[in-house]
Amino acid sequence: MIRIIIFLIFTYTLNAQVITNNSFNSSNSIAMAGATVSNPGKLESIFSNPANLANLSNASFLMGSSQYYELNSLSYNFIAASFKTGKNYLALSIQKLGTDAIESSNQLSSEISLSVSQGFHLRKDRNSTLSFGYNLNFYTLDQGSSAGSLGDGSNGIPGKKMNSFGLDLGFIASLRSKVTLGVFVKNINSPRIGQGSNAQFLPRRLNIGCSYHPSKILKTSFAFERLIYNSTNQFRFGIEYEFHKFLVLRTGVQMKPNRFGFGFLSPINDNLSFSYGLITHPILPLSHNMEVGFHF
Repeated sequence: MIRIIIFLIFTYTLNAQVITNNSFNSSNSIAMAGATVSNPGKLESIFSNPANLANLSNASFLMGSSQYYELNSLSYNFIAASFKTGKNYLALSIQKLGTDAIESSNQLSSEISLSVSQGFHLRKDRNSTLSFGYNLNFYTLDQGSSAGSLGDGSNGIPGKKMNSFGLDLGFIASLRSKVTLGVFVKNINSPRIGQGSNAQFLPRRLNIGCSYHPSKILKTSFAFERLIYNSTNQFRFGIEYEFHKFLVLRTGVQMKPNRFGFGFLSPINDNLSFSYGLITHPILPLSHNMEVGFHF
C-alpha cells in the first residue's frame, strides 16, 4: 500500500509540472540532456527558445511522443505546426500528459498546454543577428475523482478542472554563425492554477546557454538552468554532429542530478525527418522520445 501511495504522489508531481517545468520535451532536448536554449533546433524551438522561430525558412509540422521512466501509465504527446504570416512564422502547438490508473482505463489526471508562438529578428546583418520570441500558453489541469474510503468512487472527492495562462520569453544572439547566446524564461508572468487556498504558483524557470559551431557539421552547447526562487543549479553540455547527410548524432550530459542523453536525427528527404532520443536517470529507468517532422 505504501508503494502505491508513493507511486501516486510521484506521478501526480510529474504530471503537475511536466509542461510548466520540464526541459525534456523533444527528442533534441532529451538527447542533448536539455542543453538546447542556444541551439533549439527548428520548430521544436517552441519548447526551448521561441526566439529561434525567427530563423525558420519553411512551413513545417512536428509530432512526437515520450515515455517517461518507461512507465506505461504516463503518456506524453505533442503536435506543432508553423506557417508564414507576413515576414515571420507563427507556430501553434498542443502538449498533453496523462496519468492513467494501473489496473483500469481511468485517467487519474491530465495536463494540456495550448500555445501560440512567434519569433522576430530585432537585428540582422551580415555578421550578427538578435532575435526575440514568445509563447502564449493556455494551461488546463484535469484531475479525476478519488476512489474514496469505499474504493468505488461513491464517496470520493469529485474531479476538478483548472485553467491558467502563462507567458514565456526568449532571446537569441549570434555572431558570424559561430557563437550563439540564448536566454529563455518560462512563465515570466507568475501564473497561478486553482482558486483560493488551493491556488498554486506554476514554476518559473530560467535557462541561459552558449553554443559554439567550429564547423558546419559540429555544434557544441553549454546551458545553465535554475528554477526561480530555488537554490539548485543544473549545468548541461551537449554535442550535435552530422555524421552523414542522412544521420545527425546527438549526445549530452547534465549535472544535479547526473544524467546522460543520446539520440539521432535522420533527414529522410527534404520533406520528411525522423528523430529519437533517450536520457538516463540516477535512480529511475530511461525516458524515450520519438518524433516525425514534415517540411513544406
